[in-house]
Amino acid sequence: MRPIYLSPHLDDAALSCGGLIHQQAQRGERPLVITCFAGVPDYDRLSPFAAEQHRRWGQPIDPVERRRCEDAAALSYLGAEYQHWDYTDCIYRSSPGSSAPLYASEEALFGPLRPEEQAQIAELTTRLATCLVKKATQIYAPLAVGHHVDHQFVLQAAAQLREQGFQVQFYEDYPYAEDAQKLAAALRAWALSPTPQWVTLGEQDVQARISAICLYRSQLEALFASESAVAERVLAYARALGDGQCAAERYWQGGTLSLGAGVLRGSV
Repeated sequence: MRPIYLSPHLDDAALSCGGLIHQQAQRGERPLVITCFAGVPDYDRLSPFAAEQHRRWGQPIDPVERRRCEDAAALSYLGAEYQHWDYTDCIYRSSPGSSAPLYASEEALFGPLRPEEQAQIAELTTRLATCLVKKATQIYAPLAVGHHVDHQFVLQAAAQLREQGFQVQFYEDYPYAEDAQKLAAALRAWALSPTPQWVTLGEQDVQARISAICLYRSQLEALFASESAVAERVLAYARALGDGQCAAERYWQGGTLSLGAGVLRGSV
């Protein structure tokens, strides 16, 4: 089965799954990363909150295009194919039929999804279901550790795909997953917790993940403070998952995911 990774942003798959992606590429499995929120917004119509984010980033002329280039370099380094889809990051989205931003503060980025998003979640689910082959793909989707709204969005779409019969596993959103409390909070969204599975990584897999992460230069300071901290933190977390005996990544499958008033089930 071909591995398909659903990445909310232009770095999430490499950050969270870089070791496994590299391992699969080396085996000739042709992993594909679909970054959902890679659309270029209208930079002349930014909300005050989005404009403030751009100022924090040093006012790049086209921050999305810059991140697309970084993502292309990182995923190519890992040996993966990639697609950049045209949905926009939450800081650029507005209520349907108005210019009012849906997410206008730092707090809102990690709060609940707005009800207005449900139609677009359904659209994303349909688009994925149309272009993926049910019996020939293994989907990897975010567990939404950290509760970022875009990660919640993709989690809900993936859960709906699982209801349709797609094979779906969930990955731990790194670096949010370094915080055990955030991981525990993500798992509390499940009526019946999924089952963890560990993937053992070779030294080359870990080093490839580290090197790929370092290619996201626009994100390094915000995520790791410095490039030198990347290797130390990624290796420490991978070894912790391997009980200190080896390096590993952890994925989750099965369980029953509660989404608002509905409940989505999968085989345990």
